[in-house]
Amino acid sequence: MPIMDPILNNPISEGDWVRESGFGRWFLTTDTWFRYVLSEAVCDLKQLLDNRIHGTHQILDAGCGQGVAFELLEEHFHPRTIIGVDIDKEQMRMALEMANRCQCEVKLESGTVCNLNIPDSSIDMIFSHQLFHHVSDQARALEEFYRILMPGGAILISESCRSFIHSFLVRLLFRHPMHVQKTAEEYVELVQSIGFKIDDTDIQTSRPWWSCEDYGVRERIGLPHKQQEVTQILMIARKPS
Repeated sequence: MPIMDPILNNPISEGDWVRESGFGRWFLTTDTWFRYVLSEAVCDLKQLLDNRIHGTHQILDAGCGQGVAFELLEEHFHPRTIIGVDIDKEQMRMALEMANRCQCEVKLESGTVCNLNIPDSSIDMIFSHQLFHHVSDQARALEEFYRILMPGGAILISESCRSFIHSFLVRLLFRHPMHVQKTAEEYVELVQSIGFKIDDTDIQTSRPWWSCEDYGVRERIGLPHKQQEVTQILMIARKPS
């Protein structure tokens, strides 16, 4: 399908984000990221969703970056249209190539998730993968998501928690607004405070090997986790019908 050119005129405040480091932007192109982080998150979120949304005409990939998730979203959810939004124009230029690989229509927009150029109640599903720990005004982004979701629509959230973002190696190699990082429980509370509905069965927490300080070595040799606080949360947050 032909894709729409990116819309480049959305107002963007420098305070909306912290641009990822050069290492971080490179890491997002690696097979490790695609196989063990992104692909597993999409599969786990689909299982967590458990077919509770029937028909996904429009999916928003919020913070789509280089568009690596487009084909995964098409494969698992069969949307008519994917809308990719990202604040980093350099990443969006790379997303054009990924969009051209999809059979469904893909629209790209360069702008902030805190001020989306999308009509009210027009999106069936929002895919938010590793987005919020990059966003300074997380509540504002969630308010925008609530606005554009159709009643009964859902956000599929996969997010790294504070313990991971504050770890030494992540602070050394990546860039984030450190003052907004949250625990899993705090992310749930924030999302619910906007008006989204989250049941206990909508939440999955974990400590994936790539988020542990020893990269899962202790677990592979049969030792218990040294790190107690969870490092990742998946959740399905639904807008009430």
